[in-house]
Amino acid sequence: MNPWHLLLLGLIAGGTIYFGLPVGRLSGLGGKARAILSMLSAGILIYLMVEILGEAAGDAAGSVQAAVVGSETTLSAGLKVLLLIAGLLIGLVGLVAVQEKWIERGLRESGTRLSYITAAGIGLHNLSEGLAIGQSFAMGKSALAIGLVIGFALHNATEGFGIVGASTRTGERLSWPSILLLGAIGGGPTFVGTLLGSLWTSDFLSIFVLAMAGGAILYVVKELMFAVRRETAQRLIMAALAIGFGLGWGTEVVAATAQGGKSGDEHAVREADGDILPAAAGKPGAIAPVSARESAQQRQMAEELLHEQAATPKILPDGTKEYDLTASVFPWELYPGATIDAWGYNQRVPGPLIRVRVGDKVAIVLKNDLPQPTTLHLHGLAVPNAMDGVPQMSTQSGTLGTQPEIPPGGSYTYRFTVTDQMVGTHLYHTHVNDDFQMDMGLHGVIIVDPAHSSAKPPYSVEALYEISSFKIGGSEQENAFALNGKAFPETPMLTVRRGDRVLMRLVNASAEEFHVMHLHGYTFEIVARDGNSLPQPERANTITLGPAQTADIAFTADNPGQWMFHCHILDHTVNPSEAGDGSSHQIARMGGLTTFINVQ
Repeated sequence: MNPWHLLLLGLIAGGTIYFGLPVGRLSGLGGKARAILSMLSAGILIYLMVEILGEAAGDAAGSVQAAVVGSETTLSAGLKVLLLIAGLLIGLVGLVAVQEKWIERGLRESGTRLSYITAAGIGLHNLSEGLAIGQSFAMGKSALAIGLVIGFALHNATEGFGIVGASTRTGERLSWPSILLLGAIGGGPTFVGTLLGSLWTSDFLSIFVLAMAGGAILYVVKELMFAVRRETAQRLIMAALAIGFGLGWGTEVVAATAQGGKSGDEHAVREADGDILPAAAGKPGAIAPVSARESAQQRQMAEELLHEQAATPKILPDGTKEYDLTASVFPWELYPGATIDAWGYNQRVPGPLIRVRVGDKVAIVLKNDLPQPTTLHLHGLAVPNAMDGVPQMSTQSGTLGTQPEIPPGGSYTYRFTVTDQMVGTHLYHTHVNDDFQMDMGLHGVIIVDPAHSSAKPPYSVEALYEISSFKIGGSEQENAFALNGKAFPETPMLTVRRGDRVLMRLVNASAEEFHVMHLHGYTFEIVARDGNSLPQPERANTITLGPAQTADIAFTADNPGQWMFHCHILDHTVNPSEAGDGSSHQIARMGGLTTFINVQ
């Protein structure tokens, strides 16, 4: 779907608001009929108010919860709460101020003016709907964007009736120009939001706009309810109110169905307002999907690791190379539609690549912003015992371990001098609550180079794939698998020129699973295992890596084409879905530990 099609769909979604507006042209209705129609529209508005304020308050509450577990800053969460309160005040108190100005000027109460206020409030709500459509398109989820358009178009058709409820109540017959203008005010923002959402979105703006919309609609509902307080047919009026609420809710159900129907996750959580959330969202610290910009940044991180772009250290006065690692909780997109609360270093999974040379003095400062204690273990490096990262444990034989755990908010500095024993490809990882913390993303790669490199590098291309596993959707087993933090189709792909001599470093950072990596189209040489060069390289096309094992493989890119590189434990090459591992009735599409080596 191209951007022009998107904007046309946004126009359609907003334009259906005109379906209900012609009710404002009705004339000759009795007082009872006008009151019933007014309450029918009030019921629709009450549902919209509940939905709008529930969404805004829910987003703000989610940020507060995220701040508690460390996946969002306190400043960000606090600002969202302030914007929620400010938006509600502006939408509600601001309209009270407008009404007072009307009274001061001697203007009588007008249903038409109230209809314009209603249109403005609904317009703010529809701006947020348009942002959702545009955001889905920007994330490459065209099917979801179309589903949103269908749902919002049906929903907007009832909103038009809600707009003219006030004028219907007072018996004012709206002119056609007024109806056109009300539709533009109420429905036009859907189109504007679609355009803005495809280019830029902001959680802060969304909360503020929704809160203002909720406040404005609350004001209108108050006025409509006040106007019918002396009507005699109160039973009919209240029945109309309930029917209106049901209409609003019914169109929302249709919208939710258009967005994908019921959740395929058997562990899904249904909120009180009917929203269906994936299982992960029902757990403490659950967060919304990352933005399009964040998704692109995370894919770039995976590419940088593939091409061995290492972190830049701070050089201390004595020549020590100091690396700062901050362990924290943050949103990480494994693949489209699967965002997790990752625990990682420096807001990335895997952590930043550390590259040092024999003779370097190194200091790694680990700050713990996690809700649990942690430590850092430099796997395969013979560092001083106090730097080994094993947490102290009390046993009957006494205290074992090399250091106290680093508590939340604490820090610890690991210092060592790089020796010849450390040369090669290695792993660094947490050593507290290991099975859980490693499968949440607390791991990274450290490469140690010899003191002196050869004048002519033996390889024209060096690449790195770190293999990791995750437990998502409430699984107790590792069920999602990634290369450089991304599962196919988001895994980074390596492109080389024909004739290149290629070195690929492989690191298994999974806490539990073995992986059997296979390269199509080539027989490669295994030149190193666990950082140790092999005196006699092994020729193979498949290599098995247990947890924490590393290997360096090499080949000459003399066979052009797109060559798949994947794990041959084949349930590691699918992403969790309703299809499972595939069956005679369902095809499990490629995912997980799958990528391609493109030889040009």
